[in-house]
Amino acid sequence: MALQDQNTPKTTEEQKEEYKKNPMRLYGIYSSIVFQMLAIIALGFWGGKKINDYLELPNDLLTVSIGLAGLGLALYSTLKQLENINK
Repeated sequence: MALQDQNTPKTTEEQKEEYKKNPMRLYGIYSSIVFQMLAIIALGFWGGKKINDYLELPNDLLTVSIGLAGLGLALYSTLKQLENINK
């Protein structure tokens, strides 16, 4: 009986669920989210530094504020992506 169950074709819904739960697919998704997050944060601090240097400000307050805005954007983006994955 168990052998017969293994040979039965899977429905489309079963195939979709199996695809969504594939560990290698999830690993790829989560690792890409990490790299996107790092890129957004790095671009925020790099852009803040370039703007700060262009305006020739004496302190790095602008660099830190734009970098923290990039951090907030990265966290928001990550949460939205995780929300879409878990649907």
